[in-house]
Amino acid sequence: MNRNPRALGWGIGLLYACALQAAPLQIALGESKMPYVDAETQSGIEYELVTRVLRDAGYAFEVQHLPNKRAQMQFSHGQLDAVIVTAGDTVSEPYIAYKNMAITLCERRITVGKVTDLASYQTGAFNNAGKFLGEDFARIAADPQHYREISPQKLLNRMLLAKRIDVAIADINIFQHEQAEADPQARQPLCPFAVFPPTLYRMQFRDPAIRDRFNQALGQLQTSGFYEALAKKYKLPQDQQRPYFKP
Repeated sequence: MNRNPRALGWGIGLLYACALQAAPLQIALGESKMPYVDAETQSGIEYELVTRVLRDAGYAFEVQHLPNKRAQMQFSHGQLDAVIVTAGDTVSEPYIAYKNMAITLCERRITVGKVTDLASYQTGAFNNAGKFLGEDFARIAADPQHYREISPQKLLNRMLLAKRIDVAIADINIFQHEQAEADPQARQPLCPFAVFPPTLYRMQFRDPAIRDRFNQALGQLQTSGFYEALAKKYKLPQDQQRPYFKP
């Protein structure tokens, strides 16, 4: 039987393309940090946002919960299709905003009007905060006598409650979620100060075409009321009806 080599080549190429298309995308999200991500229950604001956008864009995917450094390494080695970043090549539009604040105990009557005010206080922050919150804060972070980075998040909350630090630097939604567990009776009210701009997070993709479809689905989702519904679901505050985490 005679076979057309060109037709056979096209057939193999088509089968290979279909196989690639059917393979689920490998997506890295962070480790558990509620209310954004809960790896065990596959829930949280950020988890629901990213997975909804990918589904709306028409992709099958598998989510891996990895520390940021490990996710970046695997992405650079071609083992992942997308990771979370703040900037870079082939990145999406921002899909979420973390609102880092300077958080104090109201009873201490501490006022933080600008980042440089933190130089007068014992300040604790999340890991690598000194690299992400601007030059003024980097100078604060360079003073080991007044500044320390504290992990896990629960410990940062507890150190503020115990008055071992004067100011905690953290995303307000994460901090308040942990605070509900550390101080369920709200005996020590918090006073947060918005001295930092929002930190905008994006997805970095290996394939620009996937990035473009992600952006299209994200734009539609941002006007659908989905963000606002998530804020209500997870009982988070909104600024003039706009969720803090909406870019």
